[in-house]
Amino acid sequence: MASLKAIELKFLLELVNFDDYRSKITKIKPSSKTPASERNKACKELLSKGFVENSQEILKFVTAGPGKDLLSKDSDSLPVQLDPKELVALEVGAKESSPGQLGKKVPAEERQVLLRNLAERGLIKASKTAINEVWLSAQGKQFLREEYVAIGSWTITAAKLGNYVKFLRESASQAPGQRLSPNLPTGQPHGQRPLSQPGSQLNSAMPIGSQTKPDAGAVLQQIKQLDQLIGTDNYLPIYHLREKLQPPLTREELDSRLYELQRSDRIELSSLHDKGDYNDRQISAGIAQNHGRSLFFIAVL
Repeated sequence: MASLKAIELKFLLELVNFDDYRSKITKIKPSSKTPASERNKACKELLSKGFVENSQEILKFVTAGPGKDLLSKDSDSLPVQLDPKELVALEVGAKESSPGQLGKKVPAEERQVLLRNLAERGLIKASKTAINEVWLSAQGKQFLREEYVAIGSWTITAAKLGNYVKFLRESASQAPGQRLSPNLPTGQPHGQRPLSQPGSQLNSAMPIGSQTKPDAGAVLQQIKQLDQLIGTDNYLPIYHLREKLQPPLTREELDSRLYELQRSDRIELSSLHDKGDYNDRQISAGIAQNHGRSLFFIAVL
């Protein structure tokens, strides 16, 4: 059984107080006097133990060898398809650059997703990164729920103890192996039904816990299946897709695939204007934007 330092336990007990056990790392305060450097070190230790997962913000990047090879070719003879924004990033990255140097050709809210996509394809290298968001992994949930044994004489606040009790109660309310899924609101589009119906096609389309990571095309097929099975009339709230595909995908990976589908004009992402029909957990599943409302609905074009 893995052992935890006091600061690591306090980090986890802070994290479970946030919706979906997910937060900006800057909001995590193991104690009132914990410096950011110690908090970040504790986060990296928890990452190495598999108890949390994270998304990282690319602060500096440079075009890698394969990306430079693409830039040297005529646009008509490129072996892979690049959109104009990707070409801008490769050109800017000829020298080490920051996302801000992409300028107006790449909107601020798209820069991180664009750069991560290029990095995943080996076309750029992230030369400097920083942890942005952190969330409790499935392994971390199991550890806190079933395996953790208090050893030593650490002191924790009543608030952190309350967070742990709340987490245990939420875990107890779930069926074994299933994540917490709030009831569908009464204001859902006509004909919707819960996702987890025994024997339904939805459960057989992609088994829960599958480690196969679907590409953008598979994500599109999943959107179509969910829309048909739930009856959202081509207006699918994104939390349904997250419940189905996270895992195997992380939140950042799913966002990246959705943006890829949007850039290729296969889907349209739109904002939620009336929050009355949805609860906080469902609303938090939207894709946050630096300016304006989060992207919440998916429509297939």
